[in-house]
Amino acid sequence: MIDIKALQCWVTLVQNRSFSATAEKLALSQPSVSKIIHALENDLNVALLQKGENGRKRQVLPTEIGKRVYEHSLQILNQMSLLKQEVEDYRELKLGTLRIGMSLLGSRLLTPAFFNFHQQCPDIELAFIEAGTRDIEAALLDNRLDVGQLLLPVSDKFDYIPLCDYPIMVLFPRKRLAKIPASMSLRSLRDESFILFSRGFVLFERVVNGCRDQGFEPNVVCCTSQWELLRDMVAKEMGIALLPSYYTDEFDDKIFAAVPLTDPAINWSLSMAWPRHKKLTPAVKAWLKVIREEFSK
Repeated sequence: MIDIKALQCWVTLVQNRSFSATAEKLALSQPSVSKIIHALENDLNVALLQKGENGRKRQVLPTEIGKRVYEHSLQILNQMSLLKQEVEDYRELKLGTLRIGMSLLGSRLLTPAFFNFHQQCPDIELAFIEAGTRDIEAALLDNRLDVGQLLLPVSDKFDYIPLCDYPIMVLFPRKRLAKIPASMSLRSLRDESFILFSRGFVLFERVVNGCRDQGFEPNVVCCTSQWELLRDMVAKEMGIALLPSYYTDEFDDKIFAAVPLTDPAINWSLSMAWPRHKKLTPAVKAWLKVIREEFSK
């Protein structure tokens, strides 16, 4: 039976063209390298090295069949490396924690993915941090998170998988509108009281900056990170809210009217992102595989 260590020795010898360099690289003595190569030749019943001049001393050059043995050895060693990596990946998936940063509006999107991941990797603990895009970005770069939801567009420091793209809707109490318009411009809301998602979050910034671009400062009466609270405050006629259609589509149309925001249109576009140059763990790879499958539907 051919020894894997013998193939490794043969590959190293061909690549280095030197018994002494091969011995040093493999932490062996020179006689041990010669013995291993000689044993490999006996096992294969062929000469792997060309004979020296007048047959007295062999050069460190492979014969024709030696070259073919070298190519096959490379393939075998590569397959062994892949096998070891797969086994190691499997072991790593039997323990550990996957740290996920979730947008305060985006956690519901991931529920099916969490279930599928747990079915495939039941021994991996899921640890969540709920925060805004800015905080999730910082935590990803500081290695406090493995992956996280970020609003698009993302920085070139990250790779990402798109998750969703929903328009932002203007949410009114239904009884305020005798006729629901097809859309509403941001400028038309200048006299309204705004109930917005929390200060310091990207969605808040986009709305406020959009208002300023239209020439007015929004009258913000309340900020909260809870979309249910925004909805309930609108129902109590405290003001209007701006929420993605992902949420407003579920609201009772007898109580609420949700109208697309235009001029400018603002979209809620989320991604699952991770640092571009970070080596991905098996758990992260498994999670991203689930995400691709779930969000390509």
